[in-house]
Amino acid sequence: MNPRQDSSRRSFLAGSTAMGILGLGAPGVPVSLASNEKSDKLRVGVMNLQVYSHMGIWAPLLKPFTGMRITHCWDINPQVAEGFAKGYNATAVKSFDGMLGKVDVIISGGYYNNPWNHILHEPYLEAGLPNLINRPFANSLAKGTRILELARKHKAPLLVPSSFEHTHAMVQAKTWAKDKKITCYNATNASDDYATHGIHGVYIVCRAIAEAGNRVVSVAHQAKNWHSSPAVVTYEHQAPDGTTFMGTLHLGPFGLGGIRIHTAGQPAGQGFQIEHGTGYPYNKTHLWAPTLWEFESLARGNTPSQSLEQIEQKHKTYMAGFWSILKKEGRPTRLDEVPADWEAPVDIPDLNHQETARFRKTFG
Repeated sequence: MNPRQDSSRRSFLAGSTAMGILGLGAPGVPVSLASNEKSDKLRVGVMNLQVYSHMGIWAPLLKPFTGMRITHCWDINPQVAEGFAKGYNATAVKSFDGMLGKVDVIISGGYYNNPWNHILHEPYLEAGLPNLINRPFANSLAKGTRILELARKHKAPLLVPSSFEHTHAMVQAKTWAKDKKITCYNATNASDDYATHGIHGVYIVCRAIAEAGNRVVSVAHQAKNWHSSPAVVTYEHQAPDGTTFMGTLHLGPFGLGGIRIHTAGQPAGQGFQIEHGTGYPYNKTHLWAPTLWEFESLARGNTPSQSLEQIEQKHKTYMAGFWSILKKEGRPTRLDEVPADWEAPVDIPDLNHQETARFRKTFG
């Protein structure tokens, strides 16, 4: 990787929760991420490649902008995997667990696979490999808990991201909000349905507000239905001193997204708006690269910016929003109210559901 690219990645991480840790592998052992030598590149296995998948965005960025390279791939549709493999000089495997022993990390980019992620990622978590599981990572609390238990037991690094939450704006928002007495906030997120894009906003709230020390207590999701906008999601938070406050997430045609946080000392609030960014490398990567840089840092043994407990909190928050609109007519739902085995819907009306049909045929 040329120095200009490496510098950009380091600059990003220096301003993020990783705080300049890029460049450290095992404790005390420096690792160069600027080398183009294949031996220095992390071997990446990718899953869920085409239908409603982020791999179309992430895959082209891996080789030029990270120290990772795609070597193997799998998709529920074998023809898709074969075509993808040719484009990246990779090997398509026939079984989802066929990349074991051949890759260093796993990246899963799809949406329709989320009810089966606890199956698809189990062998790789048991092997202790770093796993990036695109949002949402499960459609029930029980499945999410299963993934987290495997990661914890086998010390497998885990990233469950929205690309929005790893932007500089959201890292700044969390840093600014920490140790302040928040009175309320308003977040916005471009969204059609709650499950694929509304979840960006859920993760924004969890990053900027909950991770700053204000845990989510309840969620109220009000909309005509879960699969169209506009929608308003209201969150109740408990501050570190035990007091509570409310905030809202508006889903609809609001640009990329952002948040304005109001505090006792700053009633007018402070705004943080997500942007694609200008200048190199963001004129090439837009807002998608920081997630991959975060994963690479985690995969090389650095401290993750998000703990397993925080991943669990945002999954519970997401599921409570579903339970509120589907089971409580938009009324507040406490995070502990959602039954562990209740499954959120996956198929989105008016979209092609051939992908979930393939998964159901294979995995039940």
